Amino acid sequence: MAGTLLKTPPLTVRSPAPVADATAVIEITARTFGNYARFRAECADWYVNHSHYDWDASAVGFLGDALVTHWGVWGYRMRIGRAEVRCGGIGAVATEAAHRGKGLMARTAPHSLDRMRAGGYHLSILFGIDDFYHRFGYVAAWPESRWRVKLADLPATLPRPRGLRRIPAAPTPALVRLHNRWNARLTGTAVRPTYLRSWNGMRKDVEAWCWGADRERPEGHVVVQTEKARLVCAEATGAPDAVLSALGALCRRKALPGLRFDTLPYRSALAARLRTLNSRYEQRYAANGEAMVRVVDLPGCLTAMAPELSARLAASELADYRGTLTLASPEEAATLRLDGGRVEVVRGRSAAGAARSTIRGGWAVARLLLGSDAPLEVCDAGELRLGGDAARLVPVLFPAQHPQLTLADRF
Repeated sequence: MAGTLLKTPPLTVRSPAPVADATAVIEITARTFGNYARFRAECADWYVNHSHYDWDASAVGFLGDALVTHWGVWGYRMRIGRAEVRCGGIGAVATEAAHRGKGLMARTAPHSLDRMRAGGYHLSILFGIDDFYHRFGYVAAWPESRWRVKLADLPATLPRPRGLRRIPAAPTPALVRLHNRWNARLTGTAVRPTYLRSWNGMRKDVEAWCWGADRERPEGHVVVQTEKARLVCAEATGAPDAVLSALGALCRRKALPGLRFDTLPYRSALAARLRTLNSRYEQRYAANGEAMVRVVDLPGCLTAMAPELSARLAASELADYRGTLTLASPEEAATLRLDGGRVEVVRGRSAAGAARSTIRGGWAVARLLLGSDAPLEVCDAGELRLGGDAARLVPVLFPAQHPQLTLADRF
């Protein structure tokens, strides 16, 4: 008599419960990533608990009573120029080892995308492995960037930083204010606070330094780590020459001949200063991995961006343009009305049907919204089809923004 064939129970997918499922979420995350004991403690202390982890937008899958998949969402506000959009940062994507390769994550992720859309998210960002997340609609968001400069190439006339002192490596209210001030209008950066107790992506040897006469209101700060023969700066705020002076002083204290800046926004005042010195700028592109972006709510995202789009249009040679522009992703479409330097999203079939210009194609529309690269190159690479006056409007409305997200805010 043939033996009985045991069937795998169906996967049940839902959002995790903050109390009932917290331990299981932390366990699968800690078992999958990094040192188990240390990461478990970090998840409990600040990464999952006591953070901007969104329990309702995240997703977990159960086989029977066992939690076997997890797709985490950390909700935050992301800048696109002067606009702020709601972004779902994806992290701790994990499947228990015994159940990998069975397509369970493909059944888990859609629940999260639905919950993000229902919860008012506009875009989603992740930093992922190669050849996986494209199946969920994610496309390359931006290249990772690095700046390098030798200590000997820093100007000899830099002012000495007043009151340079080491401070606890934690996101204090004073440092939150500094970050938001110096990252205003820098696309891709997070509006802090994000993590409340720690900085993500930092090793134990991280140091934070600040300067200024008022200890409660520092003038600037740097977050650094030592790597081989370089001082690596993970984030910096303050006047560019004060930053370079502080970093130069730290290099001399540590007998390090060079500096490296990771994830420094290209459009920041500090990066502009580096471009006046002997320095090296590097970009690393990934076709299908690392920083990736997806549209969650196209009409909602464009509505949030409307003030920024209006400012771009009003400052351009097309300030007097009147017409409509429809953008379409594989899931939805939205129409913009352009009238005398003002841009607004219009609803309804009649507006879409009357569109004079169109941008249609695949998921690469997310790259346009973010300003991932030169806009017409984004359209060509993403096979976006332009109709009507779109080829004239795209460079004005969606210029390259060189987006970056600081390591400390990643998920």
